[in-house]
Amino acid sequence: MPWEWDGGHLIEIEERAIPWKYDPGEKRKKHKWSKDEAGFLPPSGRNMRGQCPTSITHHPTLAEDLLNDGIPWPPEAKIPEAIYNVYKGVIYRAEETEPGKSYHGFPECEKVPDKVLQELAIRAEKCGYHRQFKKWLKRYLPEGWNRIKCPTLNHD
Repeated sequence: MPWEWDGGHLIEIEERAIPWKYDPGEKRKKHKWSKDEAGFLPPSGRNMRGQCPTSITHHPTLAEDLLNDGIPWPPEAKIPEAIYNVYKGVIYRAEETEPGKSYHGFPECEKVPDKVLQELAIRAEKCGYHRQFKKWLKRYLPEGWNRIKCPTLNHD
């Protein structure tokens, strides 16, 4: 279900009439690897490129489901600049590839809006991936971990 902000709270809204299309980025060879885990090349430093796990890259319907269930940012935009989601504790950001139609996603290692980060924390916890989410945040978005206000996530 898509989301929007209402009075400072994230709420589900009816699905878009036309779902976003996932652009697998066939020409983006530098964003693909053979591991079934998310990561970055190089693993740290400047110019890190997100690498999606094969469980997503080999299953475009999963990628499209994650995209259409994602959190658009900014929420008031008809065509969001980015769409965020979490899968197995890893934060993903999708950016527009064809205006108003398609997006390409990748693991996130930059700043995530606070409201989005909070919702992603709740989603990760509901799916049983709070430890993996915490590990991802501490490794790739350390300033983000301090902004989460989810008591059950902060317990370990």
